[in-house]
Amino acid sequence: MDSNGEVVSIISSYEDFMPYCKFQREEQYDTYQIPLHGFKIAQFNVCLNDEKETIKIEGQRPLDGTRWSRFRQEFKVPCDVYNTKDLHARFGNGVLSIRLPKKKPSNDASDSVVNKSLLLRLKTSKMAILRIAVAVVVGVAVGGYVIFKCLPSKHAIEKH
Repeated sequence: MDSNGEVVSIISSYEDFMPYCKFQREEQYDTYQIPLHGFKIAQFNVCLNDEKETIKIEGQRPLDGTRWSRFRQEFKVPCDVYNTKDLHARFGNGVLSIRLPKKKPSNDASDSVVNKSLLLRLKTSKMAILRIAVAVVVGVAVGGYVIFKCLPSKHAIEKH
């Protein structure tokens, strides 16, 4: 109510935006950098959902008396790639940084690579053997044809 006893309606309006997101890949970890200039740390949340394998960031801040700026962003964070237990988020100079440490490859993965390389070598060896066999068959066939055509036949020798 205002001073005259009338009901005053305050309607908030929202300006939704999608913040720019920079993704950096490094050997040990990957990093999302999201500029949120004008926001304070209390005006947004960062939530990890292990079941959905996502990080959700959402926030809002006032622009003036009735207008607000808000955003919502979601990123896939595969648990087989990242160690989500050691995820680290930091907000400074208007930029939110989320560091995702990568999981170290297990021995099973390296065994798999070794097995694939052995299989590839075996397939290559089979192809080489097949090519040699085809070359031998072609050589025998050509040699037989040459002998058949170039040597006098037994009947030709008997006539002389």
